[in-house]
Amino acid sequence: MKKQLLFASAALSALSMPSLASAQDQGGRATAGDADIVVTATRREQRLQEVPLAVTALSGDTLRSRGIENLNDLGPGKIAGLTSYPLNGTETGVALQMRGYGTSDASQGTQDNAVAFYIDGINIPRAQGGALDLITPERIEVLRGPQGQLFGRNAEAGVVQIVSRRPSGVLGGDFRAGIGNFDAYELKGRLDMPEIAGFRIQLSGMYRKRGGYFRNVKSALLQNITPVSSPYSSFHWKTGDYDRDFRQLKTYGGRVAVERDFGDLNIFYAYDNVWAKDDQAFPQILVSPNIGTIENPNGGITVPPTGPATIFTTDGGRYQQFPLDLDKYPDSAPFAIPSLYFITKNRGHVLNLTYGASDALTLKSITGLRRSINYGGAVTSLGTSPVQAWASNYLDSKVFSQELQAIYTTSSFNVTVGGIYFYEDVQDERDSGFSTNCPAGIAGAPCTPGGGPSRAPYYSPFAPNGGFIRQFSKTNAYAAYGQASWTPPILEERLELTAGLRYSDDTKRARRDIFNGVILPTQLRNEAKEKRVDPAFTAKVKLTEDMNTYVRYASGFRDGGANVRSQVFTAYGTEVLKSWEIGMKSQWFDRRVTLNIAAFKYKVEDQQQSIQTSPATNPSISDTFNVTVPYRAKGLEVELSARIVPGLSLAANYTYVDSNKRLIGIDPRTLTTFKPNGTSILSSGPCAAAPAGNCAGALVVSPADMAAHPGASFLQLLGVGAAKHAGSVSVDFSRPLDPGVFNIHFDWTRSSKMTCCAPYKLLTVVNSTGTAASPSPRYNPGVFTNRINMRTGISEIPLGNGVKGELAFWVKNLLNHVDLGQLFPAGNALNASQPYPQAATYLQPPRTMGGEFRVQF
Repeated sequence: MKKQLLFASAALSALSMPSLASAQDQGGRATAGDADIVVTATRREQRLQEVPLAVTALSGDTLRSRGIENLNDLGPGKIAGLTSYPLNGTETGVALQMRGYGTSDASQGTQDNAVAFYIDGINIPRAQGGALDLITPERIEVLRGPQGQLFGRNAEAGVVQIVSRRPSGVLGGDFRAGIGNFDAYELKGRLDMPEIAGFRIQLSGMYRKRGGYFRNVKSALLQNITPVSSPYSSFHWKTGDYDRDFRQLKTYGGRVAVERDFGDLNIFYAYDNVWAKDDQAFPQILVSPNIGTIENPNGGITVPPTGPATIFTTDGGRYQQFPLDLDKYPDSAPFAIPSLYFITKNRGHVLNLTYGASDALTLKSITGLRRSINYGGAVTSLGTSPVQAWASNYLDSKVFSQELQAIYTTSSFNVTVGGIYFYEDVQDERDSGFSTNCPAGIAGAPCTPGGGPSRAPYYSPFAPNGGFIRQFSKTNAYAAYGQASWTPPILEERLELTAGLRYSDDTKRARRDIFNGVILPTQLRNEAKEKRVDPAFTAKVKLTEDMNTYVRYASGFRDGGANVRSQVFTAYGTEVLKSWEIGMKSQWFDRRVTLNIAAFKYKVEDQQQSIQTSPATNPSISDTFNVTVPYRAKGLEVELSARIVPGLSLAANYTYVDSNKRLIGIDPRTLTTFKPNGTSILSSGPCAAAPAGNCAGALVVSPADMAAHPGASFLQLLGVGAAKHAGSVSVDFSRPLDPGVFNIHFDWTRSSKMTCCAPYKLLTVVNSTGTAASPSPRYNPGVFTNRINMRTGISEIPLGNGVKGELAFWVKNLLNHVDLGQLFPAGNALNASQPYPQAATYLQPPRTMGGEFRVQF
């Protein structure tokens, strides 16, 4: 009933708006949405519609009206081709994927991501802290497809670039305060100082705090405790109460920017510092509904498939967690569970020098120095372990980059050349253990008498020294690049040809000195090196003043590295993405309507893939290898924005992605892949793994493959972030209404199911003798989004002396839809009390709402 009332209220709010004005705006040509934003996607300023590649830009005002505070708010579907989700259920870390491709585990410090992230021209290589609140964004630019020629390493799938607002040199400010449900409140402000001795100075800052989305059960056994930490760890848990509610957040930070012109030389410097404490999410259980199949062979004989997962204590206590009900957003944990947290500290310096050597030539220097520290941990739910496993990490990334550019521009010829040096020093630590009960099936193992699931994190008797591992990685990368655009004097100068080339020389060296709590007598070392050239070519034809088409070929790469969860800690190689794209950018009806379409097709060679190499004996161990069978995807992106009448605008986007599903084999000894001969997936029929049901979807290994590859694993690989359908629709209306301007915004985002984290559903392991195979299907239903957001208020309220105010109210996830944000699939028969496959998932936020007051001058 609450959903219907909320929806009715939203409809009444829209219907009660003043009637639309029929008069045209006075002045120049109308524009639709953000289409006429000037962007730097090609490292020089261009009108968005003139850039011959798939780019989306959102202005600061658009970000605010849509409630986008950080990259995780983008989610799947809000921007064509882009998918983002919280890293390990935290709000401050982000995993980015583009056009159905990305990294399945973005948390590791010794491997890189497939989508590059930049702030003011500086590469941010780590996902931890990537979703910290945006303090003063002027715009976000999303570049889809390989951008290796101008952005370099690890931009093979695309680039997300944040451009901050520059100081104005004129006294002005923008301040807001807000409150919301879940005990949330926020302060954010920006102050531009009057120009002093030629210096333009800008100060900005933010503070945000919120209570938990999910209530925990209070327990004295989790109060005033100190969770266990390795003596080698760079951080140690503090003594305190660990029965806090889940998904609490506290973050604050500031930024100072200074700019000055010295004749033709412009100097810009900025420093930012952000701190955040982000309590862990509460994982929910998903249970396969497919009874009597290879996915759920037992059909709930011991425990009904709609019944609870169970954990036992030695005193006979029984604790249960029921599977997630997708029709009702959960609000509390079923029993007391230790609630850990993550701390993120990010600070960085940017120094940009721009010199106008002549009307045609501009020289630039871009220098960045940044440090990001993230530490903390999380306890899993029963969805993945009957003994409440926990894991923690410490990551310290130090980055320095120096880039030099020369940009030459004439009416028919544009050239950008440059060189860059990038250095990163990473320390990555991991730890793990148990948090409650006793290890399953181990007689006499230590348990908390009567404590049940409220025991504090501790080390397992299997590993008395703990699961602590430590590794270091250093990257030295050099590159030189050039891109030229030429408009030949033919076809009435409607043709533009662009060619780019980048030479890269990258070296990543890693070492491990501690494994499972023991200092290694000989450190494990590996090295990944790459020297390569990546080309790009674009041909653009300007059909009319407001319509152009283009075709583009480009390649990009992702550096090799090492897997921190690997026992052998060997290096894997570089992967390469090669892409074709054809597109049209157009504006219609005096630029009131903008329609952009892009079709793409790409393949990834030597794809980097991580899987559990010994799921039956040690599921915490995984390895990364290069897949010899290429990953292929194709798709379509459509973006539409329209100004229907003055004050009323509409925007929509749609993305379609179709990716291949590959059957591969892996030799666990050499971590090499091969293409199976005769191995297939059953379309239907009985088999030994599900004798009473249907084996449709089972991965069946042929006798020839078993004999040829004893001990090998066979699996079906899926695309990561490849929702087949995703999109959004938004409506904005504004009209003068005394004493200011009435505004209302509505957006709806939806995506079909997609694989986000573990990119496979089926895994079959052949025994060492090569005579039998053990099927281990993963229940991996995928994640999805279906969310409606609204915002309404009065802006431009005169407060005197040129000061204006705004009062606004907003709702996110209006219908409180249950959306999965991140998913960890598990196989069947995890233990005797769980004879069916299940998965653990972190949820996207529930319905949140609030109000804010804004002052501008």
